[in-house]
Amino acid sequence: MHRTTRIKITELNPHLMCVLCGGYFIDATTIIECLHSFCKMCIVRYLETSKYCPICDVQVHKTKPLLNIRSDKTLQDIVYKLVPGLFKNEMKRRRDFYAEHPVDASNGSNEDRGEVADEDKRIITDDEIISLSIEFFDQTRLGGGVEDKPSKDQVANKRYLQCPAAMTVMHLRKFLRSKMDIPSTYQVEVMYEDEPLKDYYTLMDIAYIYTWRRNGPLPLKYRVRPNCKKMKVSHAQQEGQNSASRSGPESDSASDKAGSPAGAPSTSSSLPSPGTPAQSPHPQLPNNVNGTPAAAAAAAAAAAPPTPSRPFTQFGSGSSSGNKPRKVSLNGSSTSSG
Repeated sequence: MHRTTRIKITELNPHLMCVLCGGYFIDATTIIECLHSFCKMCIVRYLETSKYCPICDVQVHKTKPLLNIRSDKTLQDIVYKLVPGLFKNEMKRRRDFYAEHPVDASNGSNEDRGEVADEDKRIITDDEIISLSIEFFDQTRLGGGVEDKPSKDQVANKRYLQCPAAMTVMHLRKFLRSKMDIPSTYQVEVMYEDEPLKDYYTLMDIAYIYTWRRNGPLPLKYRVRPNCKKMKVSHAQQEGQNSASRSGPESDSASDKAGSPAGAPSTSSSLPSPGTPAQSPHPQLPNNVNGTPAAAAAAAAAAAPPTPSRPFTQFGSGSSSGNKPRKVSLNGSSTSSG
């Protein structure tokens, strides 16, 4: 199973922070000669007095260094998505600034004035609540040229949830399993369209990977399939138990031979079941040995080592039928029964 590696934001700070101000990139701008990036305001002020890169001292331009810098939107989006709350705080500062300076608000875009919400920028935080829909994956609907309108049954079978953006697909699978009482012999797969999702994906990862536009609930699907691995293991275990049960009588007879007294004859027949009366071709023991009824049989049963899973009718402790003649020792004296 794939395991995610958690990386602290402090390990990425050297790639996300401006060396001029010591903060995270705001309006990231890159020098095209050496590809070093800085905040836009920081590098513009720096190049007013210098024509060289602050990091590698490469000449940006001989006379007009501002011509060789470019805005880096991709890097800025990465910074906003990795640093929690940075975009929201920056937009708030810009709105507060232009509220105090309304004259300067006429120029610039909505993002420059701080009028862009997180939803429009597609910035998602871990503690944000995401609305999603979950429905059963119907494979028969794949490959259709024209999408038909969903039927009433399909609409009724769709469920809507509100979950934190940090919730993983594994949590959603466990929720579906417990909600629908799916046995462990079946596996649940969560899908986006027709593509299965990894267990370590969070809802935020899914929204970023599949470019969810927030124009509706995040559409997810699920399907239930037999767990082939578990079925193979259980089948192998069942075969092992069957073979063990078949070899059980043979092992019991072998142990009987090893644990029986010295003078007792051995038999190769299978042991009778506890519910079946014992039948033996040997003559029966007399009911009176040395004046004590069935004393020899009781002594033989006490002297013999215990054998697990052996029927109690073997030595005839309860009845005298089916016993075998044997030589036993009572109080040091040899007594022959039979």
